[in-house]
Amino acid sequence: MGYSTLIDILGAMIIGGLMLLSIQTLNENASSALSNYSSDLIAQQNLTSLVEVLDYDFSRIGYCENVDSILNPSDMIIAADSTSITFWTDLGQSQSNFRGDGIKEMLTYELGPLVNETPNPNDRLLYRYKVGSVKDASNLGVTDFKIHYFDNMKNELTHPIDTKLISFMQIDLKIEDCYGYDTDNPDKTYLEKFPTVFWRQLKMATKNMNR
Repeated sequence: MGYSTLIDILGAMIIGGLMLLSIQTLNENASSALSNYSSDLIAQQNLTSLVEVLDYDFSRIGYCENVDSILNPSDMIIAADSTSITFWTDLGQSQSNFRGDGIKEMLTYELGPLVNETPNPNDRLLYRYKVGSVKDASNLGVTDFKIHYFDNMKNELTHPIDTKLISFMQIDLKIEDCYGYDTDNPDKTYLEKFPTVFWRQLKMATKNMNR
């Protein structure tokens, strides 16, 4: 009887241990899934915020509140490269007043260097600044920012870009969560733990252009 009881106790301990292990695994999986969801949500939100600003600015290439100051279409884009562009525009006067002040300004978008302070080894700064002012940069997990330029026949222009021929642009933007999930990534590894979102848009270089 004692030997049988001992076997029952050992069996119960083994079963209990397996149940505890299963519960622990379920908790870890649930925690990982929640972290993954949160990380993916952060990347989606960062993309939305950046696209709103980028799309707004690019829709105002060549725009000026003072119609007498609007340039010829061939002069609206000043410089263009695969990871940067500078163009004339008339920025909104404030966050609540999107109308320009009638004074043309040169606005630059420029992909910057890698960010070493975050676990993600691929995220970079994206600069947006008025030429002649302090270079403002956002660190929203941008890992790729490229612009392809096309003429009025939708033939892709080769570098160096002749800005006078630009009629259309394809903008590619990729964002990853800067910190990822379930890892501090001190050695810049675990790349699969950085949720990625991608945005692409083909648009006219400016509504004011007529090629």
